Amino acid sequence: MVTALVSGGNRGLGYGIVRRLANEYPSSPLSKSTSDKLTIYLGSRDVSKGEDAKKSLQSELASDILDKVSIEVRQLDTTSHDSIVKLGSELQSGVDILINNAGIAMDGFDGNVAKQTVRTNYYAVQDMIQNIKVKDGGRIVNIASLTGVLKNFGDNVRDRFRESKSIKDVDDLMQEFQDVVADGSWKEKGWKGAAYATSKSGVIAYTRALAKEYEQQGKNVFVVSCCPGYVNTDMTKGKGYKTLDQGAETPVLLALQEVGAKPGEFWSEKKANDWENP
Repeated sequence: MVTALVSGGNRGLGYGIVRRLANEYPSSPLSKSTSDKLTIYLGSRDVSKGEDAKKSLQSELASDILDKVSIEVRQLDTTSHDSIVKLGSELQSGVDILINNAGIAMDGFDGNVAKQTVRTNYYAVQDMIQNIKVKDGGRIVNIASLTGVLKNFGDNVRDRFRESKSIKDVDDLMQEFQDVVADGSWKEKGWKGAAYATSKSGVIAYTRALAKEYEQQGKNVFVVSCCPGYVNTDMTKGKGYKTLDQGAETPVLLALQEVGAKPGEFWSEKKANDWENP
C-alpha cells in the first residue's frame, strides 16, 4: 500500500491535489500491480470539514479509481506543533508521499503579518518534515510560489539567499526578515514589502538546503518545491486563472512520476525553474 498525506486537503488547492493524486495514481509508476492501492490522508484543521470534502471527492471520483484509492481524514493544524506531533504518532510507520500545501496569504504588511506568515508558510513546513516520518524512498513536495523567486530583493539579500547552504542559513534570513519588518528598516536593508512572497523564498531555499542535508546523511528521501500557478481559490480571492486541477498538475507530477527532477529543485509549469536568476 502506498500512502500520501496532503496538508490543507479539505479545500482549495489541497482539495485539487487530493483529487488529482487519486485520479493519476493508478497509471503512475508507484502502482506496480493491480493489487497496489493508495491511501490518501486528507489533513484538515476541522475534521467535519475534512469529512465533507471526502464525501465530495468520493462523489467526483470514478468507481474504478475508488477501487484503487481510499481517502482518510486526519485532524491537522499545521500551525499547531501538538497537532503535527499527534498525527505523526498516528502515522508511525510513515508515509510515502508528503505534500506540504497548507499556507496563508494575509492582507497588509507589518510586523504581525510578517511573523504570522513566516510561521505558517515556513516554520510549519519544517515542523511537518521533522515530525511526520517519510519512508525510505519517499517523496516530499513543498508548495512554494513564483513570487518567491529572487527578484526585487536588494543585492545583499539576494546573494545571501543564493549562497545559503544550510537550514540555519535560511532560518537566519527568515528571522532577519521578521526583525526588519518589525522595526521598519526592511526597505533600506534590501528586503521587499511582501510577506507571502518572502516566506516562499524561504521555502524554496529551505527545500534546497534540506536536500543537501539528506544527501550528507545518506537519507533516501526525495524533496522538491514547486509553484502551482495562480489558482482560483479563496487565497487568491477568486482572481486566479487556473482551475484546481490545473494547479495540482505540477505538485502531483512531482509526487507520482519519474520526471528527472533533481533533489532540492524548484519547479513551475512541469519543469525546473531557475529561481535564483529570474
